[in-house]
Amino acid sequence: MSLTDGKWWEENQAGTRRLSAICSLVALALVLILFHAEIKEFFSSHSWWENALAALAGIAVPVLAYFELLHSGEANELRRDANRLRADAVRLQERVAELEDEKTRHLEQIAANTRRPPKQADRNVEILRKHLRDRVSVSEGKSSWGTPPEIVVVGEDTVTLFTPAGHSSSQAWCVEVRFDDLEISEIPHGSCPLRLRVLKRYGDVVELNQISKWEDRFQAAAAPVFDKGGVVYQAGFNKPGSPETRSLHIFASKDSRNEFLLEASTGETVVGDNVEISKKFAIFEVDYRAAGFNRSQSGTGASPFPLFIHS
Repeated sequence: MSLTDGKWWEENQAGTRRLSAICSLVALALVLILFHAEIKEFFSSHSWWENALAALAGIAVPVLAYFELLHSGEANELRRDANRLRADAVRLQERVAELEDEKTRHLEQIAANTRRPPKQADRNVEILRKHLRDRVSVSEGKSSWGTPPEIVVVGEDTVTLFTPAGHSSSQAWCVEVRFDDLEISEIPHGSCPLRLRVLKRYGDVVELNQISKWEDRFQAAAAPVFDKGGVVYQAGFNKPGSPETRSLHIFASKDSRNEFLLEASTGETVVGDNVEISKKFAIFEVDYRAAGFNRSQSGTGASPFPLFIHS
């Protein structure tokens, strides 16, 4: 134990004082025994007041030693009490720390027991954000949407589904659905990784003219609307060993002008005369064949202007 330790210093100081008092008494007794004759002669040869002064020092030593012994005993008792109180304080502090730890564990357990499971809407948000910009299979009521829409916006409360203009619809459009009004299945349907069941739409359908890409929605208001007539040519394509299919549809204008609309199942649309549409059809077919698709079926309808398409 170091010399700077307060407890060690107090205890050793008390022991030193007790030892000094005892030594003083012993020394006084030795002096009285060894120098008895000289002391007696000194007292007989001096006056009473000189003898009193000389004796005062001898009397003071045992008196002070006696009081020091009393004080040392009382100090020792007080030190024992202080040490006991310090030990009690340490035990109480340790108990307080144990109670705090126990309280923390109970609070954590209460929080774990009262934590609510995630809502279905929260799970829907996670799934939809994972499939942002994917096309999905959608059913509503007892029918399915003809063209798989694209998940284009996942907001705080709703998801926006965008359907481009195509052979199933002459108009592009989008609609919002609340997360609570959606049922989601992660079982793929054809090339779509998700199946959605819309229980209720949020707000009105927003028509976007004949755009084929969501990024063109801001130009939709200025885009001319093709007044679609009947189908004058259509072709289907499949890929061997794969369920994926593609199709091309050509529509005549309703007023019989030399203007046609070519719609691809992949979302692209082209408007042009009979020559332009015939060229675009050939380009699409070449691209499909390069991707491994073969024409599986085709058919023509009545056209006011001839189309130059190889059957």
